[in-house]
Parts: sequence; structure tokens; C-alpha cells
Amino acid sequence: MLKEIISLFYPQNCAGCKKPVHKSEWAICLTCRIKMPQTKYLKSEENPVKQLLLGKCDVEHAFSFYNYQKGQRVQDLMYALKYQGVTQVGDEFGQIIGQHIKKEKRYSNIDFVIPLPLHISKQRIRGYNQCDSIARNIAAIISATYAPKFVKRIRATESQTKKSHFERHQNSVQIFKIKKPVKFEGKSVLLVDDVITTGSTLASLAQEFNSVDKCKVFIVTVAIAT
Repeated sequence: MLKEIISLFYPQNCAGCKKPVHKSEWAICLTCRIKMPQTKYLKSEENPVKQLLLGKCDVEHAFSFYNYQKGQRVQDLMYALKYQGVTQVGDEFGQIIGQHIKKEKRYSNIDFVIPLPLHISKQRIRGYNQCDSIARNIAAIISATYAPKFVKRIRATESQTKKSHFERHQNSVQIFKIKKPVKFEGKSVLLVDDVITTGSTLASLAQEFNSVDKCKVFIVTVAIAT
């Protein structure tokens, strides 16, 4: 009741379109939820995300939920999550994606959900990892273990933005280390990132799990750059 009264005087705006949201606890309004372009890759065996990872690592399945285009709503929401500290956007992305994954049979036996880790130096500057809230909410919905502390980023990488595909791949070689690999033997892990471009960083993380005995790797990102 108190929250509803406060929202009358201090309405919360959508992190995407900046218009007031219908419910004060939402960070993404219903209009943006409907209009954001979904990829439909979840049900596709071969899709552009899996193609990006082909030859770099072994994955059971990989997909992105939305298309990421400059100047569009998904970019606005990602900016709010990554640079403005609106982690509630990540919560809601995780809830949306988790509900869809829960209905997909191939994802029914995920044991661990792991966010792509930031290097400690970058996390200190930003104050948080934007992937944490996404992964935590996916894990809660599919009843898997949220495991953010079992992978460490051992090398900081330069910005990938202006690098070529080959340079991005070289920049992402051996930058992660799994703590207690035995914990993941014979298990299925879902690796989570916000946006995939070339797939080099995610492939580097997946390679570490490929070296664990009988560990199956799945990958999901909120969006794919198109």
C-alpha cells in the first residue's frame, strides 16, 4: 500500500522508453516488453549464436533471446543495466528468459547457472557485474544453482569495441579459471552474458568447462548484436 501511494507522487519510469510504468516495481514497461525483437533461437538447433561459437568451443546449445540494434530499445535497456546501475533491468531480463527456458526440454537438467565474470579491476570501477542479476533470476526460475563464485577472470582484457574478429579472439584467450573443477564433473552448466558480438569471450569461458570431465555446456545471452 505504501509503495502504491509513493508511486502516485514519484512514479517510476521505464528504463527503456522513460515513460511511467504500470507497476511501480517494474523497470521495463509492458510496451517495451512486447516491442523488443525476440530471436526465436531458443527452439532452433542451428542459429547465429551457435555459429559464432562453432570451432571455438563445444556447446550443447546456445541462443540469444533478443536482437540488439543501435538506437533501439534493447540497447537503451542494456545501457541502463550496464552503466547506470539499474540492475532491476537484469532481474527482469532474467525472469523473462528463465520462464521461456523452463518450458524447453533440452534445458530441463541444468545444474548450475554461471554469469560471465568481470575482472576484479573492472568490477571495482563499476561496482557490480551486470550479468549477475540476469543469471541469478534465471537460476531461481529453472531451479538450478546460481554459482557466481566458481569462475575467476584471471586477466583483464582491453575493450573489444574497435577490434577485428581475429583481434577479439586473441584478446580472449585463456582469461578464465574454474575454481574446484571437480564440482562440475558430469554436470550441466548454463553460461550467461548480456550481449554476444563475436562470441570470443564466451567461447573462452566455455573452453574451460570443456576441459572438465563430462561437463555439458549451454549458453544464453540476453541479446545478439545484429
